[in-house]
Amino acid sequence: MSSKTEPARHLPSGLLMLKKIVEGTSEHTGEMFFRQLVRNLAESLDAHGVWITKYLKDKNRLRALAFWLDDQYVDEYEYDVPGTPCEPVLENKGICHVPERVIELYPDDPDLPPLGAVSYMGLSLRDENDNILGHLALLDNKPMEEIPEAFAIFRIFAARAAAEMRRLRYENILIENETRLNRLVNGTRDALIEIDEQLSVSQANQAALLNFACKEEKFIGQPISKYFDGQSIRQIADCINHLHQAGQHSQSFSFPGQLVCIKSDRKMFRAEATISKYHSEGLEFHALFLRNIEDSLNTQEELKQLSAEAVMLREKVSDHNFENIIGRSPEILKALEAVEQVAPTDTSVLIRGETGTGKELFAQAIHKASKRKHKPIVMLNCATLPSELVESELFGHVKGAFTGATNAREGRFSLADGGTIFLDEIGELPLHLQAKLLRVLQEGEFEPIGSSKTSKVDVRVVAATNRNLEEEVAKGTFRQDLFYRLNVFPIEIPPLRARSDDIIMLAEAFLEKFSKRAAKVMGTLDAVSRQRLLAYPWPGNVRELQNIIERCIIISQDGKINLSQLLPASETSQPLVNTTEEKVFTETEMNNFEKQNIIKALDLCNWKISGDDGAAAMLQIPSTTLSSRISKLGIKRGS
Repeated sequence: MSSKTEPARHLPSGLLMLKKIVEGTSEHTGEMFFRQLVRNLAESLDAHGVWITKYLKDKNRLRALAFWLDDQYVDEYEYDVPGTPCEPVLENKGICHVPERVIELYPDDPDLPPLGAVSYMGLSLRDENDNILGHLALLDNKPMEEIPEAFAIFRIFAARAAAEMRRLRYENILIENETRLNRLVNGTRDALIEIDEQLSVSQANQAALLNFACKEEKFIGQPISKYFDGQSIRQIADCINHLHQAGQHSQSFSFPGQLVCIKSDRKMFRAEATISKYHSEGLEFHALFLRNIEDSLNTQEELKQLSAEAVMLREKVSDHNFENIIGRSPEILKALEAVEQVAPTDTSVLIRGETGTGKELFAQAIHKASKRKHKPIVMLNCATLPSELVESELFGHVKGAFTGATNAREGRFSLADGGTIFLDEIGELPLHLQAKLLRVLQEGEFEPIGSSKTSKVDVRVVAATNRNLEEEVAKGTFRQDLFYRLNVFPIEIPPLRARSDDIIMLAEAFLEKFSKRAAKVMGTLDAVSRQRLLAYPWPGNVRELQNIIERCIIISQDGKINLSQLLPASETSQPLVNTTEEKVFTETEMNNFEKQNIIKALDLCNWKISGDDGAAAMLQIPSTTLSSRISKLGIKRGS
């Protein structure tokens, strides 16, 4: 039913709605806050249902934190994102509003028909780093007008919901960190003693109490001089003074020798020690780490830093398979057949093709069809990094290997161990690194920068290039032995202009994908659009086609596809008849040919004569000329 025939919904004033929702949620937090918010929001906006969800990124699913539907709560509601109106909500920051016909726009959503859904509104909930937390959504069984007041209320309470989700997340992180910190501090056999500005013990872990054979109430608050001999106390004092004078340039110090520690029963033990400083609430503290080297402890555990960030760069790529490679032309089927042949092996593969042909999709297809599919595929574009950084990215480095190497770092080959590494634009790899890559291919080993220790890996290499590597070898910019090692099984990806049979199929797939993302109902490709797509040479290949379709959807105001502004008209015309035979046609035959050609153009354009999508534009003649010829030849619709 059209929204024009629906009576306008009567909403209370914005202040009344705001007051009602605020009063309904102000006394609550957590689950009860979410339950009250969705109920009050649904009642205030006269909506059939409102729900708040949490985004499960690893599963690409949404789990309802609260769902009010048809005057009651729905428990344990969870669903996959793809194919639902929630998908464009998560991909955009603004309100996604579908005023009517939501089922037609999202026919793959199984939950919409049972709910009698007609309209939808949603807004993503994000953290301070713009990461998706979830979303707030409203569903109605009647058309939903675009009422600015309702949109404003919806935004306000989406912001409140996001703030509560952030608060809960921080609360959970705090609890988790406290638990981890307690587990970390008390799960080690190394003693940890915190020293305040008066050089007294302010905190200690369980290992310290055990090592010093002392109860906590008798240990805390005591001067450290009670637990170390005179020489050790002087060393500690000197180190604290050294850290104080160093300011921000030094935060920790390792003792060159051992400290002599004194237990509560006056027995002594020697310990290796490290001391560090930090500030809390304007006060300076020092943490003394002790390892008892006289005890016969067989553990090799080391204290891990709670706040340390991972230094390994892991590439997260979406699952890809042959279904992501769209096409049925003989050229693309030949390339896919090559993928099927080589994927089960460990053979090195060189994927060759122009920029934009989708070489990375073929690399992912090879990995997903291989026995290594349960291990990672790690990717590196050799052309996107400065040459001085490529070696570190590929092979890693140890701490202090060069200026700025404050931490050790795993390289891409280490991360890909057991899996696949995809080296895109391999022709851009600096010559001095090609020998190191060749060694990995031949022997499966390398040394990280600054290390003398050899690392061994089991990695399958898939490389790609848009260059003519044979010419690079001849010029001396690419090693011949490396080329032969990579080129064991070449796969040629055809350019889009060589697989014209796939152009329309690809365009339709992109049209469906981006129209859903933009929450727009788009028409199909008409004859004029198809002709323009087929006539264009596509120098940017599939990537250019994808960009053109996405841009076309963005600028469309009426849901129609109009490529006239984005693609030039064909500069060549298809021959009307087969001219390979040496035959002269009579005037009657030529008139018949012209008549049939005009009728064909009119049929393709639904008998529209003028305009960018009219038959005159397709025939590349003025519309007045076409009208004259139609009259002259006696052409009528249905003739």
